[in-house]
Amino acid sequence: MPSSHPGHGPCSLPDVLLERFSCEKLARGYLVSAPHSAQDRILYLREGRIRVYVASEDKELTLAYLAPGELFSTHTRAYLRTESACQLLSMPTQRFAQTLANQPGMLALVMPALGRILENSIAIIEDLAFRDVAGRLARFLLVAARQHAQGVAGPLAQLPLELSVGEIARLLATTRQTVSSLLNRMQREGIVQRHGRYLVLLRPDVLQRWQSGDSRADGTNRTGRSVV
Repeated sequence: MPSSHPGHGPCSLPDVLLERFSCEKLARGYLVSAPHSAQDRILYLREGRIRVYVASEDKELTLAYLAPGELFSTHTRAYLRTESACQLLSMPTQRFAQTLANQPGMLALVMPALGRILENSIAIIEDLAFRDVAGRLARFLLVAARQHAQGVAGPLAQLPLELSVGEIARLLATTRQTVSSLLNRMQREGIVQRHGRYLVLLRPDVLQRWQSGDSRADGTNRTGRSVV
C-alpha cells in the first residue's frame, strides 16, 4: 500500500554531516524512544521502517511511518518503534544544532523532514473531525498519488504498495477489516485496481467525492457520517 500520511520525500544529507552520526542496527519491535526520554537526539533512518505514534493506557494513534532517508527528533511526546530491522544513525540534538549553525546551508535540507510529523498530525485531526473512514482513505490515496507523481493525481495514477492494510488502518485510526472492505469495494466499483505491486487509481474524480463525504455508489449526497 502507499507509504505514510502526507509528507516529504527522503532527505539526502551530505557526507560531512553523516560522518558525525553514530550508527546502530536494531531488530524489529525495538522501542527507539518514548516521551520525555532522557536522550534528546536527532535520528536519521538509513534502512528499515519506524512507526511514530502517541499512546494512552489503552489506545494508540499512529502519526507516520519513517522511511529510509528521513530525519526525526526524539524531543517530542511520540513513541518510536521499529517495524522492521533498521539501521539508524543518531546524534545529540545540541551537537546537531551546532553543526547546522556552522554550516547554515544544511538547514534547508533538514527542515522539511523535521516538520512532516506536525503536518501529519494536523491531517489526522482534520480527518477525525470532518471525514468518515471512506473519506479518510480516499484522501490518503489521492495525496499519496500526488506525492508519487510529484503533481496532480490524474486517471491511471499508480501507487507503489509499500504499507500493509493494517499499517494504513493505523494511520487512519480505524480497523484493518474496515480498510480492507473499503478497498475491495473500490475495486468492485472500478475506482481502483491492483496491478502487481501497484494500486492504480482509475477514477480519482470519484475518490474526490468520497473525500468530500459522498461515498454512495450512485453519487448522491450523504447527510450522515459513519462512526468507527
